[in-house]
Amino acid sequence: MIRKKCYMIGLVFALLLFMNNAHSVQAEQETNLNEVTYLKSETKKDAALEKVFAKEFGLTKGTDSIRYYYNKLDLNNDQINETFVYLVGPMVCGTGGCSGLLLEEKDGGYTVKSRFSLVRTPVIIQNETTNGWKNIVMYVAGGGIEPGYHQLKFDGENYPSNPSVQPIVEEDKIIGIGIINDEIAEDTGIVF
Repeated sequence: MIRKKCYMIGLVFALLLFMNNAHSVQAEQETNLNEVTYLKSETKKDAALEKVFAKEFGLTKGTDSIRYYYNKLDLNNDQINETFVYLVGPMVCGTGGCSGLLLEEKDGGYTVKSRFSLVRTPVIIQNETTNGWKNIVMYVAGGGIEPGYHQLKFDGENYPSNPSVQPIVEEDKIIGIGIINDEIAEDTGIVF
């Protein structure tokens, strides 16, 4: 009975991911993304990273069916990479998207700089900055909201957590680096 329930949850989750990617393709047809350079996520497990996101989201390794993807890049031009983590699984996803974290490396570990909900991939990092940090663009759809790309600007402390309430990108062309540009499916990512 438990296996059947887990299987059904997995099927529902796979359908949500498929719908997530289908919405992203539709928006790409309406918005010119020809000048976005795409990066696949890292493939190496990172125990320190896992410790931070497990604590942040109250997750237990091996029991919450979580997979994660991450990229490292410098968002504040300090020559030290920040880490963007995208989490996938029933405990961290809903119909509007999944959860994400932006982490800073400190003293050999990580600290949470910003936490995000309603994340869909890829996440686009623009060259333009606000308060010294690069602007982030996320695609938002679902829950009755009009689909579109929304821009998140750093407020001096962190980024807004919910992209759906941020301004829609008005330009018809988005320029930047698309991170977590992976085929998000049940058998990809790093298993937590």
